[in-house]
Amino acid sequence: MKIIRIVYKLLAIILFAFFLTLYLIVTKSVVSIFSKNYSNRFGFYYSKLIGKFFKLILGVHIKFIGKENIPDKNGFIVFGNHFGYVELLAISSLVPITFIAKQEIRKWPVLGFIVGLVGTIFVDRDSGGNSEKYINKIKDALKNQINIYFSPEGANSDGTFLYRFKSALFVPANQLKCPMLPYACAIKKVNGKKINKENRLTVAWFGNVQGFISHLLNFMTYRSVEIEMRILKPVISDYDDRNIEERRMFASDMRDMISEELVKMEPDFDAEYIGERVKE
Repeated sequence: MKIIRIVYKLLAIILFAFFLTLYLIVTKSVVSIFSKNYSNRFGFYYSKLIGKFFKLILGVHIKFIGKENIPDKNGFIVFGNHFGYVELLAISSLVPITFIAKQEIRKWPVLGFIVGLVGTIFVDRDSGGNSEKYINKIKDALKNQINIYFSPEGANSDGTFLYRFKSALFVPANQLKCPMLPYACAIKKVNGKKINKENRLTVAWFGNVQGFISHLLNFMTYRSVEIEMRILKPVISDYDDRNIEERRMFASDMRDMISEELVKMEPDFDAEYIGERVKE
């Protein structure tokens, strides 16, 4: 039965990816002749369709709390805790978003090409001195009424703690005074059973492309995965982003806000533990 489930889901994903990719390539090429800005926005609109498809085909069931907090107009930032791809499916099925992703994903077979089509902004986390370039790219997207998702942790966890938040990618929203939409997400059940230490890492994921493929194949054997996502009230910041200490203080405040919510949602969450700070 597990093999049949995997084959069925793989076939569905391959067909969906093929036709969507073909459609986006042709349509974006035509639209770009008339408007480059709208062409970029065009791919972003389809992220919601992609999120809903993968949520359905992978059996991900989401309990959303706080949907009324979503801003009425596009051009805002979305951020929250990051433990894999399940929470990305959740948020992208709710609002259209463009991702900020690590540079290596651009080189991944098929997936890298598809996420590039929907306007993903790729960043090199191993090289310093690029913050200003990425800040400007994000500002351009926000001005173009594109919603941006990023992980301020800069790394995946197993869902039971938060890393320190990076501060640089909050800067575009601060400079433009656009809303930032925080969320907190927790895994609740796998195949109807409460999440535990044994099955947590079969849902949470971090690693390279080989690890992703094996993790996804195992994920496809599940009938259902239940998660809870709480959409918190939008934040419009006002601080001196030229001051690194003020930037870090704001990022820390955002981390504390999400941590407080996760304490209520995740019994295994350790609010005191902080992973090592990633590079600014």
